[in-house]
Amino acid sequence: MKKFIDKIQILGIFSITQTVFQIGTVMIMAVSALAGQSIAPSPESASLPISFVILGTLLGLVPASRIMKWKGSKFGLLTGTVIGIFGAALASYAMYERNFLLFSVAHLLYGFHQAFVQYLRFVAMESVPTHDRASALSWILIAGIPAAFLGPLAGLHGIQLIPNAMYLGCYIILILSLSLQFVFISFLPTPSKPTNEAHTIETESSPREAVRPLSYHIKNFGLWVSVLATAFSFGLMAMLMSAVPVAMKTHGHAMHASTTVLQWHVLGMYIPSFFSGQLVRKMTAPYLILLGIFVMGLESFAALQGTEFLPFAVALILLGIGWNFMYVGGTNLLVEQYHPSEKNTIQAINDTIVYSMAILSTYSAGYLENKIGWLRLNLVSIPFLVLITIFIIVYIERNRRKLKVYG
Repeated sequence: MKKFIDKIQILGIFSITQTVFQIGTVMIMAVSALAGQSIAPSPESASLPISFVILGTLLGLVPASRIMKWKGSKFGLLTGTVIGIFGAALASYAMYERNFLLFSVAHLLYGFHQAFVQYLRFVAMESVPTHDRASALSWILIAGIPAAFLGPLAGLHGIQLIPNAMYLGCYIILILSLSLQFVFISFLPTPSKPTNEAHTIETESSPREAVRPLSYHIKNFGLWVSVLATAFSFGLMAMLMSAVPVAMKTHGHAMHASTTVLQWHVLGMYIPSFFSGQLVRKMTAPYLILLGIFVMGLESFAALQGTEFLPFAVALILLGIGWNFMYVGGTNLLVEQYHPSEKNTIQAINDTIVYSMAILSTYSAGYLENKIGWLRLNLVSIPFLVLITIFIIVYIERNRRKLKVYG
């Protein structure tokens, strides 16, 4: 009984820490484009701060991994949080001074902080016995649900918190949130072994196959299918989610309407995680990706129904669900493409392509929304969805022929 209570206490701290972290992240997504638009030199640059968040995450992946391996995961999480606090303070100063360049650099630092704290789920899984790791991951996933409501709500209340400086209050709240995050991390248990820098929990008894040359992987069609499925889903989701606050403001919706839409979007992203793992086992990864593509297509159809609240809300819910299916399917398919001894190289390639696509997408969001509008912006996803559909069908057909020949 005592062990059970101890486990609940440990996972509870991890879950609360993850909730606090995601509240800040969701709030950034809800307000940064609008805040950027208020001080940007041109409307097309409004989404640049969000792009800098993703760029910072990409640049921070390797340093975060090295620091956590060298000094331990808890030290790394605390270090990342301090960087985040500094970034939030810099963003507050930039908003007060209306300095867009400094504001964007501050978001780069916040992204660097995210590179550290995204390891929290792996630290949670390492802090419990092997048979409890799935339970630990579920506790982390649950944290996304309250964050979906509290993140946009924090942004909504922060807008007018400082009367003479709109949006400054949001970043004051972010500083407080990150400070609370630091406190919770300080109470986390220290895992018995360092966090695996490859993002995958692996036992020491895992067999080590020979490392195949990079040229083999470049020619591996399955690898590119998995990478593109993940990259397209992440990129399209980031592009449309970044554009929503600005698009809804353009079409006369109040801030509380866009925060509600983002709340339901984040729920659409996280809630399917409770059963998408079972779906990938029953359907296999390629078919789950196809299901995600279909849902993404429904998102475009829903968005084209108009610029009232309901089309925005339905489109963003579908966007979250479609992203989840494509991302989970793509990630599971990726794992099938390499040996454990090759994971560092292949996952690094995957992360680089995925985050690069997200950076391009978020930066394009502000420009495209301003130039072609929300309705046409949703049509941008169609060619990408058609392309990955062709790739998946070819991959499935190739596998079917292999099974026919060798089976």
